[in-house]
Amino acid sequence: MELDRIKMQVREGLGRLLPRLSQYKYALIVLLVGILLLYAGGGARDRPESSQPSGTEEAGFDLDSFEQELTDKLSKIAGIGRVELMLSLEQTGESVYASNIRESESGSESGSYESTLSTVSDGSYGEQPVRIKETCPTFRGAVVLCDGAGASGVRLAVTEAVGAVCGLGADKISVIQMGTDR
Repeated sequence: MELDRIKMQVREGLGRLLPRLSQYKYALIVLLVGILLLYAGGGARDRPESSQPSGTEEAGFDLDSFEQELTDKLSKIAGIGRVELMLSLEQTGESVYASNIRESESGSESGSYESTLSTVSDGSYGEQPVRIKETCPTFRGAVVLCDGAGASGVRLAVTEAVGAVCGLGADKISVIQMGTDR
């Protein structure tokens, strides 16, 4: 009995509500689509945050991984054999960030300056600094130890490859025969 009475009240309520909702059907559709888009886009907060300014890692350069990748590429040169590589840096990469500078005058001649880092929203409720300039690392030299260094063709190929990738002249690259007592 009680359940039948509740069903009847729900039907009467829906009967009065549906004609009113039909006036706003397009607004309701837009609202529902908006809610679905917000729900579907909620994964943006789950993404790992992009790196903050922290030296060469932030600039996207890691010397160890760069050396490893170059070693892997060099090992594919015909006749080279085993390869070990060491790169030395003249200077690491650098990033310059925009800042807001405000001058305040507190007397006749002296003034003070206040500088704050300019930031922009990253789209997921966070802020990132505004990078205005980024310089790449500068290499000082390279030493390549390899089994095939006894062959002049291998030495030339290694020197050209390292020079092209690192921007070094042939006088800054040493290709040396790897010892056999390893």
